[in-house]
Amino acid sequence: MNANLFDKILNRISDGELSSEKLQVLYMNAESQGDEQGRDLMAHIIKYTQLKDTVLYRKLVPESDVNRKQFMENEGFTCANWLWSWSFVNHDKKAIAFGAWNTAYIDESNVVILCESWRGEEREALGYNQALRHIELAEKQGYDYQVFDMIHGGHDSNGRSKIAGIDPALRTVTVRKEGEDWIATVL
Repeated sequence: MNANLFDKILNRISDGELSSEKLQVLYMNAESQGDEQGRDLMAHIIKYTQLKDTVLYRKLVPESDVNRKQFMENEGFTCANWLWSWSFVNHDKKAIAFGAWNTAYIDESNVVILCESWRGEEREALGYNQALRHIELAEKQGYDYQVFDMIHGGHDSNGRSKIAGIDPALRTVTVRKEGEDWIATVL
């Protein structure tokens, strides 16, 4: 495909002009194409669907249906409570992990993993306070930071965010605090 047409397709995807069905066909065609341009198109579709069409994303990336608890336990992480925890710890590896919402990315490399305004009440406060204790492990005891992507699936009847899926891959990050936000930067 010529470069001009390829750029037009990428722009139409980014602008949300293509239906889920068309995106799925484009993805399958790009996959069978197997060249660099096809891989670029597949990556663009995955990135778009992760943010805008989580149903299609889960079809294209079936491993996103992995359970967060199962994934963290398989990686050797634990937490105080699987329902309300936002961060996880692996004392053997001296690492902490945060789920990074796909909706909290500032740009491709930076994502907000914790914010003072998220403290809330009840279980939100429990998750927030545990996250602060985990950050303290990194700051005072040299634990490494890692993140994995979580796909936002809307809110439940109490206004709490629901997880539509995860990307079961841990990435090493650095973390800094800016104002109210703790921002993770992928290395």
